[in-house]
Amino acid sequence: MAGGRLAWGSDSESWARAESVVTKTLLLAVFVLGLVAQFVTPVGDALEGKAYLGGAILSLVGYVLYSELRGLNDALRPTARQEVAASELRQYFGAALGRAAPRIDAIGFTGETVVTELARSLDGLQGAARPEVTVRILVPDFTREMEIPGMLDADGKAVDDPDFRGDLLRQVKGYERGMEVLARRLSHDRRGLLAVEFRVLHISPFVKFCLVDSEHLFDGIYDEVKEEPSRGLPERQVLDLMGYDSLLTHWHIDAGAAAREKIVRRQQLFDTLWRVARPLTPPSS
Repeated sequence: MAGGRLAWGSDSESWARAESVVTKTLLLAVFVLGLVAQFVTPVGDALEGKAYLGGAILSLVGYVLYSELRGLNDALRPTARQEVAASELRQYFGAALGRAAPRIDAIGFTGETVVTELARSLDGLQGAARPEVTVRILVPDFTREMEIPGMLDADGKAVDDPDFRGDLLRQVKGYERGMEVLARRLSHDRRGLLAVEFRVLHISPFVKFCLVDSEHLFDGIYDEVKEEPSRGLPERQVLDLMGYDSLLTHWHIDAGAAAREKIVRRQQLFDTLWRVARPLTPPSS
């Protein structure tokens, strides 16, 4: 399939180049013919009154203008959506940190994707920008029973695995503590302020998306369920979700009505779920 796409792209580019060359040649020929008719009387007499020729020339000029405007419009219009890898989020986080008060909202399995790339961007903060960054991350409630992530029973069916859920919950809390440490370091170095909050809700662990200032949406799912031996108990097979390397669909607010609608709906969904979720770490009394 990849070869077919390349061949198609090559044919399209070849046709575009050929079309441009033919059009320019015809226009040049019309221009030269006009000059010759101006100074060579027999040619001018032969062309005099040729209304069909004039109409054809005008049609050709109109076609050329249309083609050029269409090409310019295609070049200037942002792509409605494109696919990016998780590692590419860092550049969008970095751009957002140039603002006074950037906000990042995300739903994920453990928050690893956002935490990893955002931490790298925040570690590189320099200069006088000193942004006040707000980060909200919503993850599944690992205190509730679930079959994926989970383990296989004797019949090879998915069942709840409390020990595995406990490991995942500790992992999420580790990300929360890591971001709190980073926030204190940024504040101490006077490079910026970071407010991070994790909340939990009994939702599907397959959901994965990230919003940056309600302008960029990175939308995807955890697209692989991996069976592997449990640490310490190789006879037990756990079902783990993998998705850090899965591609995310990137929607930008300037890419048209469809992209704007997608971003608005995801933001509304996030805000609703965030409102009804509870803190990962309850506030101390």
